[in-house]
Amino acid sequence: MRPKNSDIISNFTYVSVNGDPGIYLSPLVTKPDNNQEERELPIHEDERGRIVRANFKGGKFNIIETKKGFMRSGDLHKSTQFDWLISGKAELWTLSNNITKVITIKPTTFIVIKPHVPHLFNFLEDSVMIEKWDKPFDAWFYKPYRELIDRQCQKRVAELDGGHCLE
Repeated sequence: MRPKNSDIISNFTYVSVNGDPGIYLSPLVTKPDNNQEERELPIHEDERGRIVRANFKGGKFNIIETKKGFMRSGDLHKSTQFDWLISGKAELWTLSNNITKVITIKPTTFIVIKPHVPHLFNFLEDSVMIEKWDKPFDAWFYKPYRELIDRQCQKRVAELDGGHCLE
């Protein structure tokens, strides 16, 4: 059975706010210390789950597995970001005009996040997501979101009796 147009549209999330290119001058935005070599490793695993970095016909993308109760991202990019939630359930938080907007996303939701928009994902269920950018990957951290992710990760790991949070 072919989906109705309304089914397709309801599974498409376009973060239509325009990010502010001047946000990179804010003291709340920092360039991560991450080692470029580490970001190029094919698999990154920590207590939250794992990220598999893949190449297909010259295009790079990530397959991200995240456990329920963890958050990811807390960053912004000078490129457009595309995400596709394959399974699970998550909240997408985006910042515009110093206000955080939260929307719930479900499986098969396709998300477009415009450049310069701070965002994070809060995973409400074990989830799998595919992520890609329209330019080579580069990221800046939005400190309030990153600090929230770090605190939440430490709390969640303590609840699970061990482990650690890595970036």
